[in-house]
Amino acid sequence: MRIAVVAIYTDPTRLPRKERSPMQSAVPEMIAGLCPPSAEIELFHEKEVNVPLDREWDLVFFSYMHSGYEHAKVLSTIFRRRGTRTVAGGRHAELFAEDCLSWFDAVVTGDAEANVPQLVQDLEEGRLRRVYDARGTHLDVRPWRWDLLDFRRNRTRLPTLEASRGCPYSCSFCVLTGRERYRYRPVKDIIEDVRTRLAWNRNFGRALSDWFGFFDNNLGGSRAFLKELCEGLAPLRKTWGCAASFDVVRDRETVRLMARAGCRYVYTGLESLDPDALRSMNKPQNRLREVDAVIRHCYEEGVVLSFGLLVGSDGDTNEYLERLPRYLAELRYFSVTFVGIICPYPGTPFFAGLAREGRLLPEATIRDFDGYTICHRPKRISPDEVADHYPRICRELSGLGRVARHWWDRLGASDLPGFRPLVLTSAHEIRSVRNPVGNPARRYIAGRDEIERWDAEMMRRLEIPPQRVG
Repeated sequence: MRIAVVAIYTDPTRLPRKERSPMQSAVPEMIAGLCPPSAEIELFHEKEVNVPLDREWDLVFFSYMHSGYEHAKVLSTIFRRRGTRTVAGGRHAELFAEDCLSWFDAVVTGDAEANVPQLVQDLEEGRLRRVYDARGTHLDVRPWRWDLLDFRRNRTRLPTLEASRGCPYSCSFCVLTGRERYRYRPVKDIIEDVRTRLAWNRNFGRALSDWFGFFDNNLGGSRAFLKELCEGLAPLRKTWGCAASFDVVRDRETVRLMARAGCRYVYTGLESLDPDALRSMNKPQNRLREVDAVIRHCYEEGVVLSFGLLVGSDGDTNEYLERLPRYLAELRYFSVTFVGIICPYPGTPFFAGLAREGRLLPEATIRDFDGYTICHRPKRISPDEVADHYPRICRELSGLGRVARHWWDRLGASDLPGFRPLVLTSAHEIRSVRNPVGNPARRYIAGRDEIERWDAEMMRRLEIPPQRVG
């Protein structure tokens, strides 16, 4: 059987751009590991390469975020017209299974591990079902197919693996809230993956040959598990990065343990510097008065810490957004590597509350739910005002002066191996904050931006209507 696994990508600018960054979706490697060894499998990460439309497969799996649904529908329709069977999976497919069934042969609404093997077997036996909704009782992860990664497509790509799934917190805007309980794998299995199964990037004179990343939403969801994991990783002498909640990096002893185990990079979603905004997001774990001290001790321990910020929350005001870059300038060690617009993803408490209050923008389509487009009316600021502030904030936070300050303040903070090279290269992350605002035609308001030109043309030809959400 010939199988393709596609990780859909649509750029925030809505232009035909790629993002060949170190961290990529690991879903294709995971799905491939659930297919039979006899299958001929190809992986396509659209952040790196386009999916070839002239190829013939028996089955194509599509993994996508909400905003990639229209693009996935187009590709699925093209392949189905040739007789290829297509499958959709993920949060969107789980919520909108009925709509998906109009454009895909099957939909996976449960855990991949509990459904993909049965789906492939059913297709081989000629009895493919429409919906696969089995739920796993624990995180039973089969070895992923890292051997299928092609580091020539993305020379900075790092291999990633999964240690845990879900998050113990209940942030109102997060797609995990109420839908994904926190689970983690046996540490011995994770260590075995790192020791014997990961495929390493040999580019740049093997400079990245012992670097990897964790694909987890929050690696520190259980402090006891994180401690056991770090103790297992330390003897391997590998270098790694992860995402973790702010309460994890607040604990200096935990950061020190992670650094000794090889951790050199942590991304955390601080989201906002405004206490009112944080309350509206239900993020009690973020304590702003500690931010500068936390950043400082992370760097002193040899861990590069980067933050994501969101604008457009119910606590935001014009005054706060106007002064946001100056607030950040007052925090000496602060560096932002992602700025987005808070998104009411369908299925979240945030979305449900806005729907009850009639504050969703009525012209929104699923393409607008991308984290870079305002899809609702905040309480204290208008959508137009959010859209006006957003590109200015992105440009100010990614200026060359910010990069120079980042290097000056951090290069001498630690002597641990791998720290200084990472500080130097992380300047690219700071500069990338401006990438989402690289299209001067973008309005950043739901219903006012055109979707990608190729997708729009193909949807017209194939008579595919957009999914409306507002």
